[in-house]
Amino acid sequence: MQLKFTKESDFRQERDFSNKFSASFEFVMAHWQPLGRCLIYFVLPAALLMGILLGLAQSNALRLITEGASSTSTPFGRLSNQFGAFQWLGMLVSLISYALLAATVYGYVKVRMELPPEQEVTPALVGERVKYDAPRMAVSGLVAVVLIGLGFVLLFIPGIYLSIAVSLIWVIQSFEHKGVGSAISRNISLIKGKWWSTFGLAVVMSLLVALMGMVFQLPQVVPYVGKLLGWEWASSNLFLIAGNVVASAGGVMLYTLLLVALMFQYFNLIERKEGIGLRSLVDSLGNGPAPVAHNHAYRPDDEGEY
Repeated sequence: MQLKFTKESDFRQERDFSNKFSASFEFVMAHWQPLGRCLIYFVLPAALLMGILLGLAQSNALRLITEGASSTSTPFGRLSNQFGAFQWLGMLVSLISYALLAATVYGYVKVRMELPPEQEVTPALVGERVKYDAPRMAVSGLVAVVLIGLGFVLLFIPGIYLSIAVSLIWVIQSFEHKGVGSAISRNISLIKGKWWSTFGLAVVMSLLVALMGMVFQLPQVVPYVGKLLGWEWASSNLFLIAGNVVASAGGVMLYTLLLVALMFQYFNLIERKEGIGLRSLVDSLGNGPAPVAHNHAYRPDDEGEY
């Protein structure tokens, strides 16, 4: 069976909502093995570290609740400081994890578009893209979070608008090599007149990812239930940390679907406004190999070659 999404023209197409939605799943299902290897190499270690740090933060939070005191010189105060440190570190590693994820997914697609269809994408090839894109995406991700946060603080509606106005920033940075400011301006330009369709796709895919991610959240709930019911085996700190590791790693990997959906929306908007894929297809016409004429005599009933 021929692998889907192996040529640039497979990506650069106009698609309606249902086609963007289905294309996201078709791409992930068609490339889950080579893309999965890249995710294991570049994303999984950071996702596991994020889970450990957030698990330690939650473990200290539970101890804060059960011990109860107020002075920074007491064990309670030391636990409070530890909780804050682990929480902030976990959030920082979370940002790095998602930046690595975006750089890996979009780097994989860029390499796939450039290689011949029969050649497999390897982590070594994608790694060159990740090394270049991930730091820039981490910075732009932080800027996006601050802008969205300010939007929600000032008024709820600006926060919603800004969340879509920066939703394509990573894919723009990856495929167009733009800085943070230029990527945001480009994002706003692309979604002009298509804000609602971008918003709808992002919301529906986010809800689906969240529902699927509930499976990975279940181990995280067990320690809390264990403490309420007095199950010593389930209320241990190790169990809590392990649950956070599973939830974090699973959540980050599932986020791939949303990144892919936003990528197809980016290509859709590019084609509608600029027609890059159509121009490339027209330019490629006539560039194929010329037919080879064979020097032999034809029989009266021979129709020749077509």
